[in-house]
Amino acid sequence: MLDTVIIGAGFAGLSAARTLMNEGRGNFVVLEARDRVGGRTKAGKIGDIPVDLGGMWMAPTQTRLKSLAAHYNVQAYPTYLDGNAIFRIGTRERQGPREDPSRLLGIAGGLAYLFAKWKLERPMARLDTNQPWAHPQAKELDATTVETWIARNVYHPLARAAFRTICNSLLCAEPSQVSLLFFLHYVKSGGGLDVLISADAGGAQNLMFHGGVHQISRFMADEIGDRLHLNAPVMVIEWHDRGVTVHSEVGTFSARSAIIAISPTLMHRITFLPTLPQPKVAVHEHLFMGSSIKFWVLYKTPFWREMGLNGTILRDDTAITPVMDVSPPDQKNGLLVGFFDANRAINNADLSVEGRRAIVLEMLVEHFGPEASEPLDYVDHDWTDEVWSGGCYGAYAPPGVFTPYGQTLRATIGPLHWAGTETSPQWTGYIEGAIQSGERAAREIL
Repeated sequence: MLDTVIIGAGFAGLSAARTLMNEGRGNFVVLEARDRVGGRTKAGKIGDIPVDLGGMWMAPTQTRLKSLAAHYNVQAYPTYLDGNAIFRIGTRERQGPREDPSRLLGIAGGLAYLFAKWKLERPMARLDTNQPWAHPQAKELDATTVETWIARNVYHPLARAAFRTICNSLLCAEPSQVSLLFFLHYVKSGGGLDVLISADAGGAQNLMFHGGVHQISRFMADEIGDRLHLNAPVMVIEWHDRGVTVHSEVGTFSARSAIIAISPTLMHRITFLPTLPQPKVAVHEHLFMGSSIKFWVLYKTPFWREMGLNGTILRDDTAITPVMDVSPPDQKNGLLVGFFDANRAINNADLSVEGRRAIVLEMLVEHFGPEASEPLDYVDHDWTDEVWSGGCYGAYAPPGVFTPYGQTLRATIGPLHWAGTETSPQWTGYIEGAIQSGERAAREIL
């Protein structure tokens, strides 16, 4: 009999396996439904440059990811910010140094934004990310959407548009779809709003990896060896006091415990015998995955820099936002990355790649001139179409879910342990959160 079956080979499942191996507990298998490891990170290529089609950035405070990168000698480099960024809300457009939108918001809009952020931080100060459902105002906050909060608390139209764009970009969801309690938890788990929306020093989009973050998951998988099984979706988990029997497409495995590290919205694809407790079923039935299409555009050079621009474009009136310059510093090409997020992703998912390319290039030409119409290559990836992800970047809670059922996300049920970035109280929704969750789930069974 095995000690453990780990289901899912994203960063959560791989981190659980690595933690067990480091403790001398190597009697396990890892079952992954995809034909690859990495979960919501994924290898891609544009021209001759390897890129991340999924998660890619690292904040300097994400110590677990930083440690893994150092262990595997994967080097990081910063997002390019020298020069002016372009900001547009409605018909108002301004440029600002690095990522500073103050020229767009103006004095009145800037003050309204700061006042609203202060009002957001007041309930956040009392929130414990280990148990956000225990907040003194949990029911009230959980019954409120982010959109309702914006309408009640943000008094300037430019500041309101800014907060809506922030929600779109962070959660790949519309403010009207997201519980305010969940939003507060998500933001605090990553160190606050200023950290999450920044690509500058200390920000969540500050650092990327030469060769892509996806390679770290492959290095982790190499250490697991033949204990890892790809193309191995799990259909049934029988669980009882003595352990589990896991039925997959590559065989049946009996173990003393299981770590389930898959996207929370995919839990219904596994039949549990006996059925899981109803609150646990309810939380997975009512969470939703964000919607995102990520694109890359390759140019001969980063020509926009010669115009005094740093490649950042943030708008609320187009299908794509943000766009950023992520050109690796060890080569001459210019490389932009951007996103169709939330409803914009859904509304453009049925287009061909060529159709989405035309939308992207039209906006880039508007800001960077005719040279932007002739890229060397364009690549995009629709995460709403990923069968074993169901969306990206992560799952979010609509109103009325987090307070009654949120505590079941990571609570152990007999021999069943739960991992995945959505279960992490730190950096929820990020690679760092996935790593933390896998380590925590492994420690539960040690």
